[in-house]
Amino acid sequence: MINTKLHPVIAELLYTKYNEDDSVCSDIAAYRMLFSDFISAVSYSETKPVYIQNLEIIPTDIQIPEFNIRIYQRDLPDLRPVLVYFHGGNWVAGDLQTCDAVCSTIAAESNYVVISVDYALAPEYCYPIPLYQGVEVVDWINNQGSGYGIDAKKIVVGGDNAGGNIAAGLIHMLHQKRKIKLFGQLLICPALYYLFDSPSFRAFGKGYLLSKEHILESWKTYMGNSNHRFSEFVSPLLARSVSHVPPTLIFTAAYDPLQDEAGFYAEHLKREGITVNFNCFEGVTHHFWLMNFILDTAGMALNKAIQFLIGLNETADYNLELRNEHL
Repeated sequence: MINTKLHPVIAELLYTKYNEDDSVCSDIAAYRMLFSDFISAVSYSETKPVYIQNLEIIPTDIQIPEFNIRIYQRDLPDLRPVLVYFHGGNWVAGDLQTCDAVCSTIAAESNYVVISVDYALAPEYCYPIPLYQGVEVVDWINNQGSGYGIDAKKIVVGGDNAGGNIAAGLIHMLHQKRKIKLFGQLLICPALYYLFDSPSFRAFGKGYLLSKEHILESWKTYMGNSNHRFSEFVSPLLARSVSHVPPTLIFTAAYDPLQDEAGFYAEHLKREGITVNFNCFEGVTHHFWLMNFILDTAGMALNKAIQFLIGLNETADYNLELRNEHL
């Protein structure tokens, strides 16, 4: 029996092929097709026109595979902040197209440049390759970003689902490898802790568009032979030091098995004095963020994220004006 507190659109979705079937999810090729089909059915972008460029990044380290990025921006004269976005798909699925609607909407409405990262998927490539590719993107921004209208001093990283995991881990990796603090962080229904055994996993780990079995198997596929599950790069909730984490927005869903770890991470950051905007959206499940074509809550969340990004930039510009006035 469907919970009557669910949003009516979500309740209907639970009766479709998109409510995860473990036999499909165990077949990575089938899941990739199902995930892409799902995104095509539920997401849509109808905003101001944005200029889109596809580029190939060729890492200097030959152990890191070449990969593509997609750059979204409006035709504006000044340097702008940038959001580096990692799509969802449980580390094994998704591509530039599955987050296209989200990225184009954010670029159109926030006046940020948005870079979508087509990171390498498991099992073909495992941890830490997607994180190393994220470092390559940030290096590219610092070296060439100004030619694409990007202010390299204002880098936000973000993503949903597995992309949120990669973005959160990348914050810590960049601090360790590049000694830099980023401008902001945007995490949507992120996976943040390797155990996947919180109360929300026990309550919503079956029948709510994302099963515990699937995410656990996907995680194992992503980790490959690595035994680094305790690392802050893959389990950011375990990070001891978070002073380098920038102002953060975290969204989760009331019927998402990942809900608790998102809330725990928000509290962890707050205890250490990090500015955090946390919101658990009622009546919805994992993947709600991508459903803007059929779900009003998705549009509300996307607008809140856009306002968060705009607010980061406005606050930074205001503080810069104050400093200049006192020179």
